[in-house]
Amino acid sequence: GVGKSWWIPHGHEVKYNYPFHKELYSFFMKDEDLIDYESFAVEAVGDIGNKTNFGSMFDMMEAMIEENPNEIRERQLILKEQVVSLTYGLGEDAHRYDDAFSRVMKILESMNDYDRG
Repeated sequence: GVGKSWWIPHGHEVKYNYPFHKELYSFFMKDEDLIDYESFAVEAVGDIGNKTNFGSMFDMMEAMIEENPNEIRERQLILKEQVVSLTYGLGEDAHRYDDAFSRVMKILESMNDYDRG
């Protein structure tokens, strides 16, 4: 079946567009090595007929800010926990954190272990 797309209706599924998505690798990876994008992403309906009209998305975000600022803060904190794994470390401290490169290595290692059974 066709899954959810965050770009265009009936487009590529979210799990194929974002790295380390929990739905794509959950059968052989630990949860702490995967990213639950739905826990911090905010889904808003766009205007399919006019790709430059973001009015409905702005309205939804403004309503969320007014009605539920705590939810926004919770999502920001979750994103803060994940942001390092979405970047590549540079400089002397590049190997101190679980960055995107180390996540890729974990995926390859897990795939290898999974294939061995």
